[in-house]
Amino acid sequence: MSKLIGKRKREYLSEVVRQDLDLEAVAADRLTERLDNSIRSLRTTKEQRAAVKLPPMPVPRSAPAFDPYAFNAILMLKRQGRDALAAKLGEIGEVTHLRQLAEAQLIGLDQVMRVGPVAIEDLREAVLRGVERLVADRRAAAS
Repeated sequence: MSKLIGKRKREYLSEVVRQDLDLEAVAADRLTERLDNSIRSLRTTKEQRAAVKLPPMPVPRSAPAFDPYAFNAILMLKRQGRDALAAKLGEIGEVTHLRQLAEAQLIGLDQVMRVGPVAIEDLREAVLRGVERLVADRRAAAS
C-alpha cells in the first residue's frame, strides 16, 4: 500500500476518470478537479496503480497568451495613421483582449465598454477614439 497525495493523487484520479468514464476532456477535468479537492489522500496498491496506467494524453495546443504591449497604440496612430491602428485592432478577436490592451496602455474607455457584454466592433471603435483622445490631449499639453 502506498499513500497518494498532491500531484500524484491528482494524476491518479485523472487517469481513473479518463479510463473508467466515457467523458469529454473538459468534463473529465472538471470531475478530476472536484474529486481532487474533496479527497485528502488515497491509499492504493501497486497493482491498482499499474492497472490504471494509460498512454500519455496528447497535450492540446493552446493559443499563445495575449500580450497587450505587443504594439504601442499611440505610436501606431501617430506614425501609421488611423487606418493602420484600426486594422491592428481588427486582428484582436476577443473583447477581453481589447480591454486588456486599453487598461495596459492607459487608454480611457467609458464605463459601459469596460465591463459587461459589448459588441467587439463597438469596443474596437471606443479604443480607437480613446487613443485619438490621448494623442490630442498630449498635443494640447505640449503647446
